[in-house]
Amino acid sequence: MASILGGAIAANAQTTNPATSGLAPEEATFQQLLELPSTYGIGVGFLSEAANDWPVVTDDTTSMYRPTLPSFWWSRDQLPTVWRVADGSSVRVAGYRLMRSWTAFRSTTIDASVVDVQVDPQYWNRFNYYQQYAVLRQLGTTGLNYGYHVRIYNSIDLVGIYACDFTGVPSITHSPGGEVPLEQIDDIDCTAAIGPFVDYATPEFGDDLFAPP
Repeated sequence: MASILGGAIAANAQTTNPATSGLAPEEATFQQLLELPSTYGIGVGFLSEAANDWPVVTDDTTSMYRPTLPSFWWSRDQLPTVWRVADGSSVRVAGYRLMRSWTAFRSTTIDASVVDVQVDPQYWNRFNYYQQYAVLRQLGTTGLNYGYHVRIYNSIDLVGIYACDFTGVPSITHSPGGEVPLEQIDDIDCTAAIGPFVDYATPEFGDDLFAPP
């Protein structure tokens, strides 16, 4: 089974970076995933980040003739869509999902496959750390089965990363999005962490910013 280091920072690098050269492969990739552009992030960097010779798969990508991989539809439907109300009870809300969408692509920067999952803040922000980590583990395991690293975006904020060392599974580079045989991922090392990974400092405007002239 893949080993998970809760709260640690990590990743699988295919490129050499002086800042990550002393880290384990999964930890180095984690660090690189922190910086990769996303279709859910701010800016247009994703347009050049996704490799043109690999398929970009989204939750809207379906095929009438063959399975569309990587598939996150089952995970989407299994994840909780529950509101906790004032008296401590829980109510399942029909028609709403924690997962808004996902985008799977091949990164040109680190030559690795990534799935970005966007979650609904109305649900995500109600979960405690352990519930958020459980969601990351479930999505990360799904990505692992296809040879993908997973990132979670709470609307546009990166809040979760699940990175693995795929360097010992060369077949992943030859069959984009294909399901990886279980025997090839049985001993893969992975690391995962829940963010936020960026701290926003509240600017100090002073007491008289909005004082009348």
